[in-house]
Amino acid sequence: MADFQKENDDWKNVLRSEIITALTGSSQEKKQAYSQIGYYYLCSAPASLYKYYSDTSLKLETVRENKLWFSAPCNFNDVFDCDISIDEKELFNCVLKMLPDKVTIRPGSPMWCNLKGEMGQQVRKLKTTFKDLRETTGISCLSESDDSLLMWAHYADNHCGMCVEYNLLELNRQLSFTPVPVVYSDDRVRFCSLKPETVEKNSLTVFIQSITTKSLEWSYEREWRIIQDKGACGDRGDINNKGALLDMIVPSSVILGCEAKQEFEKAVKRYCEASKINLYKMEKDKALYRLNKHSILEFD
Repeated sequence: MADFQKENDDWKNVLRSEIITALTGSSQEKKQAYSQIGYYYLCSAPASLYKYYSDTSLKLETVRENKLWFSAPCNFNDVFDCDISIDEKELFNCVLKMLPDKVTIRPGSPMWCNLKGEMGQQVRKLKTTFKDLRETTGISCLSESDDSLLMWAHYADNHCGMCVEYNLLELNRQLSFTPVPVVYSDDRVRFCSLKPETVEKNSLTVFIQSITTKSLEWSYEREWRIIQDKGACGDRGDINNKGALLDMIVPSSVILGCEAKQEFEKAVKRYCEASKINLYKMEKDKALYRLNKHSILEFD
């Protein structure tokens, strides 16, 4: 099953690469990348993405006001999330390989120590840059799945909350959001090159890879991320909570958890009736460990 899933998700690696090219490439490369991104959005990506919420009045108000919270990566619960591995020994070997042919430097010589020191300064600068990006970039996490038992338990207050559906193409059309699929891997994202002509581009590429790569243990989330830089968050950023509340499109539907409390269900229903948004509720299957969605309100 895992091999089948990986085979069917290979296009996500390609889509992510095209999105990175669209952000970091030349004008011609960007033009070609946007064409490929459109293809994968239309032909491979899911029609909808879902956001899980707990059953608090604040969360419902966020949805009601057509807003979406973008959190800085430093707030995330995965210690490896957006954490870039910098192997200084490997980097120094790369620096030595960039020297002209037939030039050899004895370990411990003045030149060797000088190069080692310059590399150390570059690494410290990179670490500062990545730290700043982790504290100022805004990320909102969504999922392909609306019926994950683990997602309902972890992010919707043990099935008491709700799951909100958003149309992927409308996200891009109305708000120019470009959701990026998360790639799951055993291998951490590493920074491996200090070539002067490409270090800036490589830094941005590696950072984007780091915020869209997670351990295979998280693969059940089937996550997509919307990424907004410091400029996009602007004065709407919350310095204390390290995030920003940004505009969002109107939901396609809202799904209540199977354990939703009566008062919360009534409040969500009033919102959906007023806004003519389809409303569903999950119920436990009588024979299998799965959730089934049944309709409460439909306007389509």
